[in-house]
Amino acid sequence: MSQAEKHAERKDVYGDYATLTIPESETKSTLNIFMIYMGVLAVVAAIFAGSGLAQMYDAATMLEVALLGNIILAIFGGLIAYIGGSTRANTYMILRYPLGRIGSIIGNLIVSAIPLIVWFAVETWLFGITVNVIYPHNVLTSIAAASLWGGFLMMITAYYGFRAMAILSYITVPFWYTLVVIGFFASIDLAGGFSKVWTVRPEVIAPLGAGITYVVGVYASGSVITSDVARYGRKPWSGAVAWATHVTIFMTALLFAGGVMTLLTKTPNVIVAIAQIGLGVGALLLAILGQWTTNDNNVWSAALAWINTTGKLNKKAWVLILGTIGTLIAGVWAGLWGMSLDPFIQFASLLGYFIPPVGAVLIADFYIFRPYVLGLKDIKTRYKFGPGTKYAAINIPGLTATLLGGIIAWLSGVYGLGTPVVNGVLSAFFLYLLIAIPMAKAGIKWEVGEWIEKETGF
Repeated sequence: MSQAEKHAERKDVYGDYATLTIPESETKSTLNIFMIYMGVLAVVAAIFAGSGLAQMYDAATMLEVALLGNIILAIFGGLIAYIGGSTRANTYMILRYPLGRIGSIIGNLIVSAIPLIVWFAVETWLFGITVNVIYPHNVLTSIAAASLWGGFLMMITAYYGFRAMAILSYITVPFWYTLVVIGFFASIDLAGGFSKVWTVRPEVIAPLGAGITYVVGVYASGSVITSDVARYGRKPWSGAVAWATHVTIFMTALLFAGGVMTLLTKTPNVIVAIAQIGLGVGALLLAILGQWTTNDNNVWSAALAWINTTGKLNKKAWVLILGTIGTLIAGVWAGLWGMSLDPFIQFASLLGYFIPPVGAVLIADFYIFRPYVLGLKDIKTRYKFGPGTKYAAINIPGLTATLLGGIIAWLSGVYGLGTPVVNGVLSAFFLYLLIAIPMAKAGIKWEVGEWIEKETGF
């Protein structure tokens, strides 16, 4: 019996192959993968993130910081996406190797299971702010109320899965980016022309390292979970190319657009700029569709993480549970902070410290330790999955390097030492190799315990 036939016999118990590798029949084109990533990026939060940069830099420096941060994300996320495309496995399955099966549960909690619930809440909160700005005098459009009904709206495509999210992205992405361009040039026109862009600046300019960490933090979780989408790629490189292209070019453009609009108009919201030139309906559609294509992916990936953490319930049940929790958080958030960007900026920076080290350990394990120390040169042999596959319970170097990398990044931020996110990633990367290689060479067990994969993939 062929591998494909064996795969077909395995029942997808949890939905969307949450614990199984993707069969050939379910793979998608590079364009399809690109459009999913672009749908994730088509979000008001990207504009708000640019507004955060505008509080730290002038336009030229802002563009430099955005580009440098996104190049880091392109390389980092692209390497991880290639692992997903090669193995056809999601992030939470892949982490079983560099962290161990129990360690991967800890990694799931750090990377997705908890942060993506909060991200869902953040995006839903921003949706509530946008609706309230456009239609301020109605009980259903208060920030809290709009956050609540908007959050439930955004669960729909995640509930139905990858295909539904892809369809929504194809419909939404061209329209969304067109409206962003309109809002960008409208704000420049209202401010008196493009020459104004390079003359305005905030009162205090922040260090470059702080801005780069902030940019990476905005998309840190997304860069580490690129495999969730990339595993569907028809070619192993589909996800890597799609990710690197969308983040380097389009994420940089969105951050710059949001920052420029804030510097020129003092209005940290592209939707407000569009509403100011009489396109209120278009602005509302931008809010709804933009948040929807991102937030469905957030709760979908979080559901995959919780399935791999608990082995309980299916994807649809987890989408409803996590989406409800995130929506309620957004409602409370709206009541406490209203329109303040401070919690958003703090949260993005915190992610920039602790999530990237997980990806750094994964990259070190897959690209260096296994091929050059364990001799697994064939990519297909490095990470295997299927019933009866044995995983270590804990990978000692992996967990140690992950936690220390996060702490080093955080301390770098606290004491202003270099670029925190880079410090964290490099520390985790080299610590893993410095611990794992000597242990392997000396015959010391670097993995402890054993976990055997079941027929369900858990």
